[in-house]
Amino acid sequence: MDNRIKLIGGAVVALILVITLATVGKQILETNNAGYYQIKQASVTGSMTVIADPGTYMQMFANITTYQISDVYYFSKTEGDSRGDQSNAEAIKVRFNDGGTAEISGMVKFRLPQDPEKRLALHRDFKNFEAIKHDLMRQVVTEALMQTAPLMRAEDSYSTRRSEFTDFAESQIVEGIFETVSKRVKEKDADGNEFIVAEVNISRNDKGLPIVRKDSPLKQYGIEIIQFVIKDIDFDQTIDALISKKKEAEQQKVVAQANAERAKQDAITAREQGNARIATEKANQDVEKIKEVTIAQKEFEVAKLNAQKAKEEAAADIVKGKALAEINRLKVSAGLTPLERATIDKETKIGVAAELAKVQFPGMLIIGGDSKGGSTNPFDAVGLESFMRINERMNKEK
Repeated sequence: MDNRIKLIGGAVVALILVITLATVGKQILETNNAGYYQIKQASVTGSMTVIADPGTYMQMFANITTYQISDVYYFSKTEGDSRGDQSNAEAIKVRFNDGGTAEISGMVKFRLPQDPEKRLALHRDFKNFEAIKHDLMRQVVTEALMQTAPLMRAEDSYSTRRSEFTDFAESQIVEGIFETVSKRVKEKDADGNEFIVAEVNISRNDKGLPIVRKDSPLKQYGIEIIQFVIKDIDFDQTIDALISKKKEAEQQKVVAQANAERAKQDAITAREQGNARIATEKANQDVEKIKEVTIAQKEFEVAKLNAQKAKEEAAADIVKGKALAEINRLKVSAGLTPLERATIDKETKIGVAAELAKVQFPGMLIIGGDSKGGSTNPFDAVGLESFMRINERMNKEK
């Protein structure tokens, strides 16, 4: 029984020692991870040091506060930070110079300072990393956005000056709040009605740089802004309706311009097509004209050549006729050649014989005497003798 009590007592003591060692061990050693730095506050003296290098070191019962070197702060209705914390997910509400309001969503990625003194200053002022995000980052971003909104009208931040709005907001987050000056100016609406609006502008120095009225706390603590993004500007219902109408008017304007441009192009096309048809018709007429001129010129040249040919043929006939006449004259003057004369005699006799063959003699002749008792020559009765004598005379003359 005594041994049992001793064993139980020994086990309890051992358990107490283990628990004590485990508890004390956490107070003796500490580890800093990469991407973080720690502020060590000594347990006895209270002095603070910055542990920047990753690794294990002697804590010796000191109080340790861990800071993430860089992180993202979201101001949005739908997104939390990198660890899923939704405490900083609220959008920031602003008011523009025309009275319109909007809730702005976005994010800012920041990096804490590298300077140990500034790290200690942040720790003294905000005590922990979550306070830096909520009490420092959110307040700086909110003030910058609220001071940027009055620089323009709500509809301008939606369309023509959206990038300018982002630039002004980021500059005031980094540098501080700018000094502004306002004046009242007259403007006209789409119907030509005049109204007065307040125009707010940034005051600038002689070098054209904005005058900073209040330095940014981020600049004082050495916090660097890596990225600033405005993801959405959720306007109130009045501004949404105004923007919707303006979008509709702009769309109608675009459609009207497109229709006008299309009509213009159609007119140009029709004119060009008409010019093309005119040019084609003119070209066809020119081709026809050239064709007709070519044909006429060809016919003229042919007629000219025929006339020249006829003239030359007539001249040749005249020359030939003159030559033939001259030949005949010379022949007559010189007398016929024996061959020519023999040919003529031959042809004459052949002709006479042919003519005699055509003469019809009477089938019966009654020959009587004259009153003096003489007899009648039968050839005289038919006139043949006279014909023979004429022929003989002609031959002699030839």
